[in-house]
Formats: sequence, structure tokens, C-alpha cells
Amino acid sequence: MHRSLFAAAAAMASLAASACATAPSAPAPIIERTVVMESARITMLRYADAWSNSDWNGFGALYAADARHVNTAGEFWRGRTQIVDVHKKNRAGLASGVRMTARLEGARAITDDAIVAVVRLEIVNDPSRPGAVNATLVTFTLVHRDDQWRIAQAHAYPAA
Repeated sequence: MHRSLFAAAAAMASLAASACATAPSAPAPIIERTVVMESARITMLRYADAWSNSDWNGFGALYAADARHVNTAGEFWRGRTQIVDVHKKNRAGLASGVRMTARLEGARAITDDAIVAVVRLEIVNDPSRPGAVNATLVTFTLVHRDDQWRIAQAHAYPAA
């Protein structure tokens, strides 16, 4: 009886040891956290700079050709051309000194070639609204294409 208990205990210990030896270690991060944050930050600074300076070629280059964009009014724009055209039209109605600022609130890699970033965009220096700040939060999905991070999806909503 003692021998069979001892044999059973030895067998279980052996199984436990082999399970521990073969248990997978924690997975490596998809993209290093500092790379995620810096990639998102740089892309969003380029976005605000291109919009502020009416650089529509630069602005458009930030979007994937098949991108989607939903504005705060719920309008759904499809494709780089439509997204750029609507932003260009909206920007044309503002004074040249109006600027957009971008502040990255957070970002996370969801695959090794996709990042979701939440960004606070602020429209400032509007002479028709002295001192006013028009703030919007935007959730961007960035994809790594053609050796560059591009916007595949954007969804804007009013900032609190």
C-alpha cells in the first residue's frame, strides 16, 4: 500500500515538474511600449501640424487610402480623398492663425502592426472666439503600412 502511494506521489510529482518545465513564459510585448507611445505621438503631432498649416498632401499621407473617419456629428467619411476634402473645406472657413494642437492621452498596440490611440485635439487661436478652445477626443487606429504609421480609422467625440 505504501509503495503504491509512494509510486502515485512520485508520478504526480513528475507530471507537475514536467508541466512547470513546459509551461509557456509570459509572451513578449507585441510592440515595445515606448515605440507604441512615440509612434502615436509623432503621428498625431504631424496630423495637427499638417491641418494647422493647410498641408493637405501631408495630411492625406497620414491616412491609409481606405481609411474611415467619423466626426463628432456622426458623419461617416470613407477613403483618404473624402476625409481630406472635408477637412480642407472645414479648415478653409477658419482664420489662417487658427491652430490645432494634439495631446496623446494613451495608446496600446493591438497587434504588431496596429495601434489604438486616444488623442485630445484642440482648435485654438480662433479670432471669432477669443480665448476659446474647441476640444475633441479622437480614437485613432493606426496601422503600419509602407514603412509608416497611417490612420486606418478615426472616431471623434466631444471632449468633456
